[in-house]
Amino acid sequence: MINRRNLDPSLLNWLMGITGLGPGLGDVHYLVPVASAYYSWLRDDLKQEPSKIHFNLADGYNALTASRNDVLLTYPGTYLATTEQVWAKANTHLIGMAGPNVLGDHTEPSVVFHTQTANVAATLSVTGGGCQFHNFQLINNASDADNLTAGEIDSYSSYWKNVAFQGHYGATQNSTAVCASLYIMDGAFNPIFDHCTIGQDNWGTRSAANSGVLRFADTTGRPSGGQFLDCLFLSRSVTSTVCMVAVPAAQCIGRSWLFKNCHFSNFYDEVTLLNQVFYTVTGTQKFTMQLKGCSSAGFTEWQTGDFSVVVSDMPITGLGGGQMRQPTASVGS
Repeated sequence: MINRRNLDPSLLNWLMGITGLGPGLGDVHYLVPVASAYYSWLRDDLKQEPSKIHFNLADGYNALTASRNDVLLTYPGTYLATTEQVWAKANTHLIGMAGPNVLGDHTEPSVVFHTQTANVAATLSVTGGGCQFHNFQLINNASDADNLTAGEIDSYSSYWKNVAFQGHYGATQNSTAVCASLYIMDGAFNPIFDHCTIGQDNWGTRSAANSGVLRFADTTGRPSGGQFLDCLFLSRSVTSTVCMVAVPAAQCIGRSWLFKNCHFSNFYDEVTLLNQVFYTVTGTQKFTMQLKGCSSAGFTEWQTGDFSVVVSDMPITGLGGGQMRQPTASVGS
């Protein structure tokens, strides 16, 4: 259904295009910072109903109708939360309006959903199927072992475009192996991440062995079919046993996870190399993670365990394929 009431045709066309929903687009609601100029502009200049303009994520989410392709448009600002936001309504969508570059911290003029309250496990937990998320940041930076991740996905067929997931801000998070920036749960089948950033390398130094900025977090279920397309994975650590992608149990990941044109970067002192990008355990299904045209910097090799879990098409397969080195010799050094 298209609610044409008071929607500018250019906005309608843009939404239909960016979501790919076409005439299946539902109702449109707005999320704006408190005391910002956006409220009066939407109400007075664009003639939007005040009942469709909201000031926090929970209220905006509650106004959406499930399974109707309703959209919550979010204007630039930091939306601070003290509880986890569960996104359970299928086929509802969240779109940031700050433009294509969402990177920064919670003080930057982007669209940022942020918590610094202890015991908030995830800033955003998605359990509804078929939802889309575009152009914003998720930050979880309370220094607490129960603040596990910025984003948690436990649903079918979610789509993420230009979203930044940032955890590992606080010292306790950085020293806790189960903390990450993005959690993949047992119900997360067939998600697509397009031009997303997972992790950050500015705040905090990760130290927990076998921890990852991306973590397959459940011990059962074997979610399958995920795609990371042109994504950037960032970390800051000087502990050699820290990794980027953690698969801590054999049953927590299923088949055919594609990483295409992704880059994995760990920075600390430009000297220390971490042992591996991917941590997996014996018994994980073979050929689970498939790397196509990927690269990494700051690591000795892709995976130290010879389990055939991670496979790649990069030249010079083995230790050297896709691993960046200083170009001071004909084959690097």
